[in-house]
Amino acid sequence: LTEEQEEDESVLSAIERQTENSRKGGTIWEAVRKADEAAFKRLLSENPSNADARGPVGECPIHMLFLYGTETHLNMARYLIINFPYTITQIYNK
Repeated sequence: LTEEQEEDESVLSAIERQTENSRKGGTIWEAVRKADEAAFKRLLSENPSNADARGPVGECPIHMLFLYGTETHLNMARYLIINFPYTITQIYNK
């Protein structure tokens, strides 16, 4: 494989892992994907470090909430920003 093909494969596998993460039950990622506000708030209350979770491509919950961008996702982002204000400055980084 060329260097470029290897990079493409590593990105693809990271994106596949991102998708798998969002489908794992009982996680912050599932709550974000499903726009499940109750589960989202409960998971943050039980474990505030969920606000800092990093996915396989460097994303945090705040990034995914804005990427989904529905009204419910944006309400969840507001909740996150109000209760965990530092999340607004989290960078998308591995």
